Amino acid sequence: MNDSMIQSINQSIKMTKLAFKAILFSALFLSSSALQANLPESPQSLTDIICSDRPRVDCEVELDVPQSCAVTAGNTGTDPACPIVFFLHGSGGTINGFARQSGVHSAGYIGIYPQGEGGWNTGPKSSNSCDWDDFECPLDPDEGDFIASIISEVRAQGASGNVYAIGNSNGAALAYRLAANAGSALPIKGIVAKVTQLLESPQRSGPGMLNYNQPQSGSPAVSVLSVMGTDDGLIPYEGGSSSVFGGDASFQLMPTLGSMLTWATHNGCDGNSVVDDSFVTDHGTGQAIKYDFSAGCPSGVLLEHYAIVGGGHNAGGSSINGEKIDYVVAFDFINRVENGGVSSPVPSPVAAPVAAPVAPPTGGPCVNDPTWEG
Repeated sequence: MNDSMIQSINQSIKMTKLAFKAILFSALFLSSSALQANLPESPQSLTDIICSDRPRVDCEVELDVPQSCAVTAGNTGTDPACPIVFFLHGSGGTINGFARQSGVHSAGYIGIYPQGEGGWNTGPKSSNSCDWDDFECPLDPDEGDFIASIISEVRAQGASGNVYAIGNSNGAALAYRLAANAGSALPIKGIVAKVTQLLESPQRSGPGMLNYNQPQSGSPAVSVLSVMGTDDGLIPYEGGSSSVFGGDASFQLMPTLGSMLTWATHNGCDGNSVVDDSFVTDHGTGQAIKYDFSAGCPSGVLLEHYAIVGGGHNAGGSSINGEKIDYVVAFDFINRVENGGVSSPVPSPVAAPVAAPVAPPTGGPCVNDPTWEG
């Protein structure tokens, strides 16, 4: 074997080693940047990535990824298209219980738990530096951009599933805000909104561009599951003003059924509702009435509302036919949207219903989120 041949062999070995190192580096890079799984009740933190340079004191974001949804190198049999579900706490709430209670590992969802600034900036807040109609304000939380940046990050990590939000009270107000601004930055497929409805006015509030309060023409259809107590003393079922707005008359709520009709019109549904008063619940008078506005909607789009007759501001914690809204009914809704609107709703009633029609709110006491502002 001459020197030329030996040199050629050595060069080939060197190139092979370099190629192997490149493959190894790529695998390590993919593993570190792709969506990682975590153990139940041990969510990952996105806080350093998301919260930097934002006007937020309490900013924290947790990412909860079941093994079945991970996107890591060599991880076969996983599904990066798992639904991505935001869990939005109410005013004064925290994200502390979500990792333990959300159930995303059993459901096969990717859970995201963002911390608000004592709540969410969806209306006038005494802690804000700017007026609610100062859309250029850099000093107050821009909730649309905040959530959009989280979605962008998990997309960059490989999560490709549909995006949903489940919110209670002030968290539901943010869920509606996200749905109303659905589009490329906020690809919201559906929301579960408990104990609030859409705002009638104003059209916009708070910083940024993703701050519209009603669904805009040309934006995508969004599935909505709504739960409201008909005797909610904080957020009136029939709409109008609320003490959460601090006396600012610019902020007016739609009637609950009017809110659902607004979504029906926006989504291209026919606007008719099927009413079923045979449901039972563990709140209020014991009766829940379901209004289904899904008729004529585009395929896979669902619009459903449960009126908890006599229920107050704690109606989001109720059960329907023995199934808790958190999160059996909520997850059933998400699964049906994922399946194109198929499968049955919650089970058939387990007892005879009690009394009758939905009455206007009586101003009964509120027991949940008493300090919500906006």
